[in-house]
Amino acid sequence: MKQWFVRRVLGWGMFSLFLFGLLYFFRIYRIDGTSMNYGLTDGDVVISVRKFSKIDRGELFVIRHPEDTEGRLYIKRCAALPGDSFFEKERLFYLQLESNSTKTLQTALMYDLSYVKSPDGYFLKEPYQKYYGIVHDWQLLVPSELRSLPLQRVEQDHYLMLGDFRDNSADSRFFGAVPKEWIRSKVVLILKHPRSWDALLSIEEADK
Repeated sequence: MKQWFVRRVLGWGMFSLFLFGLLYFFRIYRIDGTSMNYGLTDGDVVISVRKFSKIDRGELFVIRHPEDTEGRLYIKRCAALPGDSFFEKERLFYLQLESNSTKTLQTALMYDLSYVKSPDGYFLKEPYQKYYGIVHDWQLLVPSELRSLPLQRVEQDHYLMLGDFRDNSADSRFFGAVPKEWIRSKVVLILKHPRSWDALLSIEEADK
């Protein structure tokens, strides 16, 4: 009896330790909003890790929003790293890797990415469109921050975070690149919520 009790206690102890570790290292969030349409929509669930060693372009992160007085967290895609240069024109996003025109052109040619040449060198044109579900709705009336941005360079230890629904997202175009300490966790798994065709058609986007 005593031996059984010890095993039971040890079992609960191991389970409690496992649960504590799970809650410490991982975070689970339910999507509420439209800024990541349609890769992430209302009701989808993401699992993120608090500890990560690297931030890469294109990855999804849970970040603190500096202007949200309710302290809510937001999920955005990392669009530019420290040292990258970017601008927006007519709602389209242009990126120069490491502010290096030659490297940007080489990358474009190697991976068959769209690019443009400007007085400031070569820039990738909508580089995430090829691999991720970046969405534009040209019927939406959008503020100036979502239409155009001047050429700028991401400062050290800051990261440009954008929503995938580019015409309806409160992101770095409004409050600037976010410092590393504002990045709370990194998304590692997406659990899609099943939806009917009618439910998908009824997803709200924004006022037109």
